[in-house]
Amino acid sequence: FMPGEQVGVAVGDLLSGVATPGGRLPVSLPHRSEQRFTPQQYPGTPFNDHNMTAQWSEGVLVGYRWNDAMNKPSAFPFGFGLSYTSFDFSGFEATCNGGKATVSLSVANTGTHSGAAVPQLYVGFPSLKPAVRQLRGFRKVQLKVGETVDVNFALGESDWSFWDEVTQAWQSALTKGESITVSVGASSADLLWSKVLVCSDANTVV
Repeated sequence: FMPGEQVGVAVGDLLSGVATPGGRLPVSLPHRSEQRFTPQQYPGTPFNDHNMTAQWSEGVLVGYRWNDAMNKPSAFPFGFGLSYTSFDFSGFEATCNGGKATVSLSVANTGTHSGAAVPQLYVGFPSLKPAVRQLRGFRKVQLKVGETVDVNFALGESDWSFWDEVTQAWQSALTKGESITVSVGASSADLLWSKVLVCSDANTVV
């Protein structure tokens, strides 16, 4: 994207193995044949150089939200990244405590190099439609060879709230009695675990 004046040093360290790639894509890169936009959305109509108008009718379905809603893979998904090592995500657990929740997992470096893993947490609920899920947290953890660390995500009211255009106010999916689906993975398209989380006043583990 914008590597800066030290890009030569960085590339040299990566190619020589001094450093391990650890970045993740902040966008989704589409397939060449992907029909994401209509002509009315982009570039706009009528196609000319003086009164062309683009219609921003895609709403919230941009980036990985579009891919999820249309069930179409991207060339390189949001959150994707390469590494010289490999990681294992395990021990997933979701714990409710009234109107809050905690999602936890263990991340292990199972490869032959030190490196950075980036587990990502996505949340979905019926009122989020047409989107399926949205990113609600991520952690970048540096791991030596053979090392394992525990990662925790804290969730609250804002993570399952949505803007109601009818009432012109934020509404809670939990208050509406909707089930909350939490998913954890290495990218928006590589979700390794999902669980329906039904929070109540009682403390529960699911």
